[in-house]
Amino acid sequence: MSVGCGRVQKLLEENRETVRRVVTFYDRLASDYDRDYERLSPAGFALRTRRRKVLELFDRAGGRVLDVGCGPGVLVAALLDRECEVWGVDPSDNMLAIARDRFGADPRVHLLQGQATHLQFADGVFDAVLCLGVMDSIPDGACAIAEMTRVLKPGGTLIVTVANLVSPYAWWKNYVYYPGIRWSHRLRAWIGDPTMTPDRIRSCPLRRLYSRAGARRLLESSGLQVTVVVPYFFNLFLSPLDELLPRTALRVLERLEDARGSRPDWFAAGWILKAVKP
Repeated sequence: MSVGCGRVQKLLEENRETVRRVVTFYDRLASDYDRDYERLSPAGFALRTRRRKVLELFDRAGGRVLDVGCGPGVLVAALLDRECEVWGVDPSDNMLAIARDRFGADPRVHLLQGQATHLQFADGVFDAVLCLGVMDSIPDGACAIAEMTRVLKPGGTLIVTVANLVSPYAWWKNYVYYPGIRWSHRLRAWIGDPTMTPDRIRSCPLRRLYSRAGARRLLESSGLQVTVVVPYFFNLFLSPLDELLPRTALRVLERLEDARGSRPDWFAAGWILKAVKP
């Protein structure tokens, strides 16, 4: 087994509290996150659209696939339908518990607890590595990409999603909306709300956003060849408007998502990058 990037231990020591907050956040979110995939809401639409577009890019049917940050196993069924053997890694106990309830009895599915920056696999063992909704929570994205590249076979495919730095929706949510929620939690704690625990106050951790060019450079720095960059989730309704007007927002989102040529790609909340390991 590889010990991962040379700076993994230092990274974990320096960012231990950040990592703990993120894992705590997703442990608490696990059931809602799983249900969101089925909800007729802007959040549910974003998750379903991201999954659909990732699977449209997937080209390794019948291979060994690693899902980094597998959550409740939202990709597993589709990958099994493509005759893949699936490994899922996630740091959240609650996310893994949901995935194990669904797929734990299937011998083609292997679910493990672990970090994207320290994958407990030998070099070059996977035909494809998928990583959805994870990079924005990782303090050292370059280390995570290096690890995913390491465990990928030569000629293998990596598909990763990132949040878009220049998206009005993603920028607003990360730098205005989420900080506003944290300040409201602090205020409620100050006036004596017993539900506002320290972890609850620090919920909605700040995300790392990437420009399209920056995301490409991140993958190319590990020697990958980026072949496709796909935008997804064109939300005109800044939070909390999308939550207050879900039906209206959903109708607009559905029209914009595949309306190529009639909306700028840079407006998308996220990028999906497909790359090949030479």
